Amino acid sequence: MTSTYTLHQISFLFLTKLFFGNYKKMLFTVILVTLIPFLIYPSFMAHFILKFYVVFFVGLFLSYIIHEYLHIWCLKRSREEGEIVVEFSLMKISLYPQFELSKGEMLKVALLPALMLPIVGLGFVSIGTWMEQTFLTLTGYIYILHVINILPPLGDGIMILKALLTNNSA
Repeated sequence: MTSTYTLHQISFLFLTKLFFGNYKKMLFTVILVTLIPFLIYPSFMAHFILKFYVVFFVGLFLSYIIHEYLHIWCLKRSREEGEIVVEFSLMKISLYPQFELSKGEMLKVALLPALMLPIVGLGFVSIGTWMEQTFLTLTGYIYILHVINILPPLGDGIMILKALLTNNSA
């Protein structure tokens, strides 16, 4: 699904609603499948499933929503007006600004999530290690892994390369 929104329209809550709206079938399936073991052994599985949901929703889904919103937040700080195309495909969200970005803007927009999410992840890892809660530590590692997005085959990495190779400095 592809839709165009203005910078002013997109808030964190709005992006979250879009995300869950586009992936509701997958989320429903995961919830349904993970509840099956609960029927077999309720007392143990309730605790395990709750930890799985923390890793799945806070680790995977929320980290991607935060990642994409940090791009938008950075664009909002440098622009007052503009439109962004938001594209949802299987296991991928893409944002396409419909305006020109300077080298500096491209670098900031691409690097902000890659720098901020690992910091949040280190917090989760520290708390999880201190509390001896593996699920929090695992959630932290998921946040830390967002640094992989700066590799060139991925969208942020391509944007970084484009910023480094382009001549505009406006």
